[in-house]
Amino acid sequence: MINNLVLQRLKEREKELNTLYRLDELLSTPGLDNDRLFRGLLSLMPAGWQYSSACEISVKFENREWKTDDFRQTDWMQKAEIVIDNCICGDITVSYIVLIREFNGSQFLPEEQKLLNTIADRVGNYIFQQRLRNSLKVLEKDGLQSDGNGNGNGHVLSESTNDRHWKWRSRMAERISQLMDMEKFGVDAVYLIGSTKNATAGPGSDIDLLIHHHASEQQLRCLVSWLDGWSLCLAEVNFQETGYQTDRLIDLHLITDKDIKEGTSFAVMIGAVDNSARLLRKLQKA
Repeated sequence: MINNLVLQRLKEREKELNTLYRLDELLSTPGLDNDRLFRGLLSLMPAGWQYSSACEISVKFENREWKTDDFRQTDWMQKAEIVIDNCICGDITVSYIVLIREFNGSQFLPEEQKLLNTIADRVGNYIFQQRLRNSLKVLEKDGLQSDGNGNGNGHVLSESTNDRHWKWRSRMAERISQLMDMEKFGVDAVYLIGSTKNATAGPGSDIDLLIHHHASEQQLRCLVSWLDGWSLCLAEVNFQETGYQTDRLIDLHLITDKDIKEGTSFAVMIGAVDNSARLLRKLQKA
């Protein structure tokens, strides 16, 4: 006999599958433009979530936004990015506008984040395929003129820069700083430097963290060990996503009050006019 909990889980999975079926139908619509696509998402998505009546949706894409009538920022939100050709072009946000019931600190089921990720992934792939087809039609019609150096003077497939890698690294750096027990490790401030801060990081780039500390030897060992765990995990995630294999992803730079006073090494980047370090978090002293 199926108990109530199992039955409820099956019903939630059925809702999620139905949402994906409706998404496939939407993406099969002839002549579907972005406006119709995103308005369609607003209509079909709430039915896939556990508390559909309190579920509101927002879609941001290339400086435009589509949202349901009652959408607003709340404490109960989840988001997935729309990625096209390795570029983050927008995002889809799901918001519960009232608290109904939390489980393990969240109103959202783990499967709902997977559903949202799948929707964003399919939308990104659809738009990429449409743009690729349109570009190929233009090339077939007009031809691609070359200047002799391999540079096209005609239409290009994409003019956007690849910003996925540095944005992901920047978010990870911010998350690390948020979760760091600064008092325990003897840390005064955490800064971001290098290619991630400069928005130029690629798939093989490190995350350069600059840490101002007053730690004892034991505190410093604990800090380095804690960050090393992050570094190993992030390197594996990066490998799975990009195929670039590195031992670690965090490049750690440690400075003290003396370094700042004497302006040595990386300490000169704090408060510098050019290429300054970006403060992620500072220890709030009583």
